[in-house]
Amino acid sequence: MIGCSSFTMETKDKKHFLSRTMDFMMEMAEQVVFVPKQKTFAVSYEARQEITSKHAFIGMGSLDDGPITCDGVNDAGVTGAVLYFPGYASYQEQAAPGTWAVSPDKIISVILAQAASLAEVKDLFKKQITIVDEGNPTLKVVPPLHYIFSDTSGASLIVEPQQDGIHLIEDSIGVMTNSPDYHWHETNLRNYLAVTPKQHDDVAFLGKTLKPFSQGSGTFGLPGDFTPTSRFVRTAFMKNNVEQPKDEIGAVTLAHHILESVSIPRGIVVTPDQTFDFTCYAAYICAESKTYYYSTYGNQRIRCVQLTPELEAETDYREFKVNPKEDIERLN
Repeated sequence: MIGCSSFTMETKDKKHFLSRTMDFMMEMAEQVVFVPKQKTFAVSYEARQEITSKHAFIGMGSLDDGPITCDGVNDAGVTGAVLYFPGYASYQEQAAPGTWAVSPDKIISVILAQAASLAEVKDLFKKQITIVDEGNPTLKVVPPLHYIFSDTSGASLIVEPQQDGIHLIEDSIGVMTNSPDYHWHETNLRNYLAVTPKQHDDVAFLGKTLKPFSQGSGTFGLPGDFTPTSRFVRTAFMKNNVEQPKDEIGAVTLAHHILESVSIPRGIVVTPDQTFDFTCYAAYICAESKTYYYSTYGNQRIRCVQLTPELEAETDYREFKVNPKEDIERLN
């Protein structure tokens, strides 16, 4: 099953990031793909609905069966990511008249190909997109998914397709993991109001003075497990309390450290099929520079692909293969 944690962040010099982990039982970091403008591709497997891209974009994914991207950024600075949403996601059997039939795992590619802002993302979900109940032919399942988007404004939009329709959440804290739904997670934060980054003071207790053990006593009670609810709390706590990064590189470094706190080593989460869910990769995506930074489970060096003017001018797909082996700098 796909896990994943995500959050948005702003730097002091007004750069805006969407960062995420990708947690799955199989390798998902094989290549960063580039999709050019004016490229026509199918956005559903059965209906074979096709669209033509208005914007060039990059993201981790595959070019099989048309571009399938898990996350990415386009030439307008719109960023997006897909996360698992089991037990809650619900799709339509067929597209509404006049709308596109879009398979759940192709939503990110559709949005990045079409939208220049969060306002346009919202309009696409309201007027143009029907998420249809179509399975991925490789995985042979209909993946239950929800989505988070951001842009150069720093605002975010969470999209949750449920049985009563598409929920467009504009007033979130910019954090998302997996089930339950977003509003449940936000309400659950009230259970952790006493958690603080500050050290507790000494306490007078039955004639004694009790001192906290070492540093970090204020964070006692912060959940440390790998459930979506605990990962949401940890990510939100850190987003709220970390020192704001100065610039783009500082944000990449900070986002990497935040996501390490929710990253899953192989063997810690065992699925019912006796496979391991693990953090295949983490991505740190800058809206302004249109740069896709990433690190992988087997190679923690941070690498990047940038949507440069030269790349934007290309007219065909490209793949930037991921090096899966650890890149260690030897000093002697």
